[in-house]
Amino acid sequence: MIAIPAIDLIDNQVVRLYQGDYNQQTNYSLDPVFYAQVIASAGLTHLHLVDLSGAKAGKLVHTSLMQAIVAQTNLKVDFGGGVKTEADLESLFENGANQVVIGSLCVTATALVKSWIEKYGVERFVLALDTDGQQLKIKGWQEGSGVSIQQLMQTFEQFDDLAILTTDIRRDGTGTGPSVEMYKDLIKQFPKQRWIASGGVESLADLEILRTIGCYACVIGKALLDGKITLDALNQFNQQANGSL
Repeated sequence: MIAIPAIDLIDNQVVRLYQGDYNQQTNYSLDPVFYAQVIASAGLTHLHLVDLSGAKAGKLVHTSLMQAIVAQTNLKVDFGGGVKTEADLESLFENGANQVVIGSLCVTATALVKSWIEKYGVERFVLALDTDGQQLKIKGWQEGSGVSIQQLMQTFEQFDDLAILTTDIRRDGTGTGPSVEMYKDLIKQFPKQRWIASGGVESLADLEILRTIGCYACVIGKALLDGKITLDALNQFNQQANGSL
C-alpha cells in the first residue's frame, strides 16, 4: 500500500471541505501547481486531484490546472470531478491524466462507465464510491443515491484489479481516523478489486493499520495541509511498500 497526497480545488484554490459540505470550506494559501511541485520534490510519485467545482457544476473546470501540474512535475495524476462524457475522458487523457476518477456516473450511468472500462482498460480508471454509511452520495456529495456500495459493486466486481476509492463522508476532513472496519468488510467481500481508503487519516499509525488490513492505497489531504503528517514522512512510508501503483 502507498499513500497518495490529495489536492482539492475550488475556484483555482486549494481547499478542504468538512464532511463534504461546501458551506464548511477551509481555504489554504497555496498555489496548486507550487504545492504539487513540493509534493514531487519530497519524492512522492502520485497525486489525487479533485475538481470540487467541477463535481458541483457537473462539468470539467480545472483541466488547465491539471495540465500545468503534469507539465511541471513527474507526478502520476488521477483527476476527478465533473466527468460526464467520453469527450471529457479523451480531454483528460490527452492533457496528461494518468487515471480518471469517475464518481456520480457510476450510479447514474453504470452501463456507460462499464463500456469505458472495457474500451480503455481498468488501469485508466478509479471509481469514487462515497458513502455516508448507508448509501452512496453523488453530485459532489450533495445528493443521496438510494444505492449502497455493496449493491453497486455487484455490477463492477467483474473487473479484476479495478481501483475503488471509497470515502466515508462521516470521517472526511474530521481527523477522527479512517473507517477501518468498513474497509475490512469491503476487501473481504470484493477481494479482486484494489481498495483505496480516504477520509479521517491523521497519523502514520492510521496508515499502518490500513496497510495491515490490505488496502491498496490511501488518499491523504487535510492531515498534510495541517502538518499532522509531513511529506517526507509520507515518502518514507511509501518506500516501505512492497510494490508501487
